[in-house]
Amino acid sequence: MKIDFDIPQSVRDELTGAQIEALEAVYRYGNPNAAGGAIGKNPSSFTRLYKRAQKVCTRLGWSPEHSLVNPIAPGNKLARHSQYYDADGVPTNRWVIQTPDDRQKEAVLLAAAEAMAEDLPDIPVSKGPTKKGLDADIIPWINIGDAHIGMVAHEAETGANFDLKIAERELCKAVAILLEETGNHERCVINDLGDATHYENFAGITEAGGHALDYDGRFPKMIKTYIRIMRFIIEKALQKFKQVDVIVNQGNHSRTNDIWMAEYIRGVYGHSDRVNVLNNDTVFIGYRMGNTFVLSHHSDKCKPDRLAEVMSTDFRQDWGETEYHYIDIGHIHHKMTSKEHPGVMIESFNILANKDLYAHDNGYRSRQSITVIDRSRSWGELGRRLLPVEKVRRALQHETGSGVYMPPEKRAYTV
Repeated sequence: MKIDFDIPQSVRDELTGAQIEALEAVYRYGNPNAAGGAIGKNPSSFTRLYKRAQKVCTRLGWSPEHSLVNPIAPGNKLARHSQYYDADGVPTNRWVIQTPDDRQKEAVLLAAAEAMAEDLPDIPVSKGPTKKGLDADIIPWINIGDAHIGMVAHEAETGANFDLKIAERELCKAVAILLEETGNHERCVINDLGDATHYENFAGITEAGGHALDYDGRFPKMIKTYIRIMRFIIEKALQKFKQVDVIVNQGNHSRTNDIWMAEYIRGVYGHSDRVNVLNNDTVFIGYRMGNTFVLSHHSDKCKPDRLAEVMSTDFRQDWGETEYHYIDIGHIHHKMTSKEHPGVMIESFNILANKDLYAHDNGYRSRQSITVIDRSRSWGELGRRLLPVEKVRRALQHETGSGVYMPPEKRAYTV
């Protein structure tokens, strides 16, 4: 139907120029196909652009074709909308429910995390390695695939138990083993690939999708466990290396916690120049080391086949000045190496955690392990070590003598 087309300024401020052009063209020509053809755009691409623009407008409470003509308050988004009509089909009363915009919530959360971090007590930092002649060319990358701290799994349902205690015990022991085996280098990278925690709120659901999760413990208990694990890993690394770079990727299960964790680490180790936490305001984190360039990303939003384009476009100069390119991603719990992008290796990594009931019942299976990659400033990757969870459990069993949980071997019913 014909409507008065006048995009409010508050809505225009959230749209790109191309999106505004798309909305105006569709109003002028009646539908996306006609509009795209009239202004010389590819119909399918133009339709996608128009739909994206519509989503932005609807989130802001402006959709004239649905009788939404009064944008919602700044910082909010549209949650629900009901329109009532009289007997003649004329719109009468409306019921509009607003909720805080996720982006606004994230900004508020970040500001709160920064404020809290200002008053955190400094954590004592060890003197670090005293050996001379540390290798400055090779930087070990400890890639921690989705740890899912706080996830719960039951042996009868999934084949193995998993809870907060198991997560902390196995992840800390795994990192300790890897660090002990690592050579003498000046610095390392602790690369949390996202979803370090399984849930991010008291409700035990993902904030973005609202998915109910199988979770262990209360939220504060999970947070305390997460902090202990991160401190253990960083302090172990500080005993081995002079410099420790920390990457905390935003994950779809843990985005809220990822934001404050980065600020927490900056707060408690900020007095030392030996711990550097990379900025994770963006979901694409670039790390340049001489002739080697690494992009780290969780990959729940941008899929692997788009990442090479992101890397070469967003970091154009670093891409052009380096020869060896790597993209490390999380989210995909199995090991995956892409062979379709010349000039860059895109790889996902196995995780140490057990699968939850959802993953088990949907047939997801992958090896449980953690990986450290030796990357050279001059020559790219020169080697790696993979540590399977079975070896971690055996080490724990040998260390304690008994009492360490060992999942039983799954066997078929036999007659």
